[in-house]
Amino acid sequence: MKVAITCDYLLNRSHYVEIIENLCEVFPEAVIYTFAHKKGAILGHIEQRSIKSTYLSNVVTTEAEFYTHSNKLPSLAKNLFVSCEYDLIINVSKGFSQGFKKCETTKLITYLYDLDLDQKINKTFMQKLFSPFIKGWIKKTLDSADLVLASREELLTAVGGLRTKTEIVPPPFRVSDYALFPKDMFKHHFFLFEAKGVTPAQAKNITEWMKEWNYSFQFIGPDSHLSELKPNFSENTFFGDRCSGEHAPILAASKALISFNQEDFPAYALATLATGRPVVLISPLKKWLSGVGVSFVSGVEKDNLKHALDNIISDNVLESQKLRSHVMDYHDIKFKAQMKRTLDKVYHDIHKHDVVNHPSDCSECK
Repeated sequence: MKVAITCDYLLNRSHYVEIIENLCEVFPEAVIYTFAHKKGAILGHIEQRSIKSTYLSNVVTTEAEFYTHSNKLPSLAKNLFVSCEYDLIINVSKGFSQGFKKCETTKLITYLYDLDLDQKINKTFMQKLFSPFIKGWIKKTLDSADLVLASREELLTAVGGLRTKTEIVPPPFRVSDYALFPKDMFKHHFFLFEAKGVTPAQAKNITEWMKEWNYSFQFIGPDSHLSELKPNFSENTFFGDRCSGEHAPILAASKALISFNQEDFPAYALATLATGRPVVLISPLKKWLSGVGVSFVSGVEKDNLKHALDNIISDNVLESQKLRSHVMDYHDIKFKAQMKRTLDKVYHDIHKHDVVNHPSDCSECK
């Protein structure tokens, strides 16, 4: 079986790209089709294969820039033809790439990761004018797929009544990168704040509140937008964006992670839970996480934040294994196994040796 992978864009490292990487591991020979590809921005499995794209590759470098061209994407999709030599297209979509032109005999499975067009840009007059057409085109092209797999139920509700078959498959997260450390290994004496999701003004408020409350703290993750604050604090106050091997012990050593980042998949929150520590998240992230050890605040507000942190301090009986269990639905091994089972079910005439087998002995994620 010859497989092609399609996606909206390949512009930077993100959780969206990690999903495509997981599929590249399952289908190492697959060619990739996308609207826009920024060469050299993504390393690993993706950059090692043939990538076909449109002229947007020469025009956009960020997600925000990509979405400013949203009214052109239906037309561009018609002009990017996925060759008839492929038996199957696996599409990882944020709303558009399921519309690429293909042969009638080529099967299409779309993994609908998100629909964030309205949140990414301030629409121009033309984009507002074409918005109903774009939304109608998205639904029509999703319905043209043989199967739509959605990362969460609310996406299917947002699209509204697809006629094609649908299933829910949580997106992958590399749980194995974050070990469950012994509880008594760390003092858990400081709170971690995800840097992305707070403005410089909000971060300044947080630092003042934490000093007032006499709570130790650090920021973690991409923090270039907070550069003006850094000279006022010790070097380790801003841990930055590093590999999982460096992040894991910091997350495990914290009292809890607080994240106001609602733009991205809550990777830092999952990583924290995987190490056995609780999280405080902004309310919209309920779409991804809930349960013991996961609490929510409505925004960067002093009283609500203080209440949430005090609750964590007073609760000393949280079981780390139960916190880690929240993450298992997102285990990358489970995702690959689910994808393989889905393909085997839909394409029952394909022999097992036609699909790359992957380990399915993850005892945690069964």
